[in-house]
Amino acid sequence: MNLSPTVKTMLVMALVLASVLAGGCLREYDTTSLQIKDVDISADIIDDDIVQLDIISYVSNSGKTSGEVEIQAKAYNLATSLLMADEKISMGRIGKDKTQNGTVELQVPITGNYRIEVTLYEDGGQVTSGTTTISGLESLLSSPKHSYIQIRDVDAAMTTRGDTTTTLKVTTFLDNYGRSDSAPLTALVKLRDAKSNLIGQSGNINVGVVKADTTVVKDIELEVAKDRDYRVEIMIFENDRIITEYGVSFFMAPDSQGDEDVVKKTRSVSTTETITTEFVLPEPTREPYYDDVYRTGEYGAPMKEPGFGVWMGIAGLLAVALLLRKRK
Repeated sequence: MNLSPTVKTMLVMALVLASVLAGGCLREYDTTSLQIKDVDISADIIDDDIVQLDIISYVSNSGKTSGEVEIQAKAYNLATSLLMADEKISMGRIGKDKTQNGTVELQVPITGNYRIEVTLYEDGGQVTSGTTTISGLESLLSSPKHSYIQIRDVDAAMTTRGDTTTTLKVTTFLDNYGRSDSAPLTALVKLRDAKSNLIGQSGNINVGVVKADTTVVKDIELEVAKDRDYRVEIMIFENDRIITEYGVSFFMAPDSQGDEDVVKKTRSVSTTETITTEFVLPEPTREPYYDDVYRTGEYGAPMKEPGFGVWMGIAGLLAVALLLRKRK
């Protein structure tokens, strides 16, 4: 088959261009895509003073097989912001479309409340991080070494009823099921109007010291407008700090949808019980791209368009072909 020199030159350039497109500018770049999907926290009692927190992180990879993955967990005291524990573990490599979990063990004082910070690394570089909080670890003890105050119950009784007002007697039952006496305690009792949400009346009770493994009963009488629905709110203070709360709703209004008699309806959860908040991750950010780099879409799917550099290469080859043709 006889081909002119110009055609031969064009064929050679076409083969060169095909090799460039196949092996260079349009190569698909498959990248790692690691993410912390969720974090669970469990606790094991070491002794009366120390608790071990197991920080279980679930890491997913929607890209190619990752490099060496590490998880670091830190515990900061919420009151002082001091770092109380810091540990890092290796999770090895995570395959494409795989999810693995790793557990970091942190030992902290049982009496503190903590902010837990979890950071994900790949090949020594930080990928992402997130935080959560945990409090009231001492409630895990069946018999805490320190004093542990909790409101067992609250009763409300009507003692007098006048033309426009009603006197209510609020009785609070306080337990200390720890092994030591409490500090001096005070209680704030509030009667909140159910319709207006305004405080109808409030008063303070000097509770004093609650001895270890005992229950104390404290009363207070408060006068409020009659024939209205109220909610009793109790706050127990130790050294100007709220250590537990309780709530009781009762109904006295003629048009009330609740019971006509004074009755306990709801209670709030003690603030000393263990509470874990949602694990919060930062908002994802998009990496900038450049026109002379072959781009990938979400989850590594290639975008079928050449970059600026490819078009420059094609234009250069065509220019060479035209010059050779003119010389002929």
